[in-house]
Amino acid sequence: AGGLDQAIDRAFKPIADTFGGFVFTTVPVGDFDIPFVLILLVFGAAFFTVAFGFINIRLIPFAIQVVSGKYDALEKEGESVPEKVAVQEVDGDLVDTIRDEGEGEVSHFQALATAVSGTVGLGNIAGVAVAIATGGPGATFWMIVCGLLGMSTKFVECTLGVKYRDVDEDGTVYGGPMHYLKKGLAEIGLEPLGKAFGVIFAVLCIGGSFGGGNAFQANQAAQQIKSLATD
Repeated sequence: AGGLDQAIDRAFKPIADTFGGFVFTTVPVGDFDIPFVLILLVFGAAFFTVAFGFINIRLIPFAIQVVSGKYDALEKEGESVPEKVAVQEVDGDLVDTIRDEGEGEVSHFQALATAVSGTVGLGNIAGVAVAIATGGPGATFWMIVCGLLGMSTKFVECTLGVKYRDVDEDGTVYGGPMHYLKKGLAEIGLEPLGKAFGVIFAVLCIGGSFGGGNAFQANQAAQQIKSLATD
């Protein structure tokens, strides 16, 4: 009974429930049962915040200066990429994205725009609505606190991504957690573990892109259209 969407939901629900139960395993803390993943993320972010001297707040002005292009001239010094070209593509790069740089394929602002495009919607709109509906208005305060602390975690992730990235001879950049997990753990003699973590991250990232990055947002859009058509 039901349509194709309900059939798919019934097929994947046991898998989702099992995996969700594992990820959100609770730990008794006083009178509350708190998911371990929440403790790991919040305390990890708090540790990075303190260890780096509240870098998530202290360097906000500098971050704004970087993405606004204040330091682009320093990176462009000595480079010779043409400012105007008569074709739409040069050496495999779209003209509109070409910039003078030492290493890297996008500008600071382009990197920021890409990161924001993958965040706004699922995390900042749908996620907030679900959190408030579930936990009440007070959830907003804790989301702000966790968001500020999470900026330190993001700083660490991006720093590791840049430190351990690979750059091909043609300038193509390869980086991300799958690279710094493998290389970073290899430096302390845990290369097999790093490779395993890298593969796990890549597989889960693919799953997240289909589930959270596509299916959830498509479902929310369809629900809105359905509700409007019904009204």
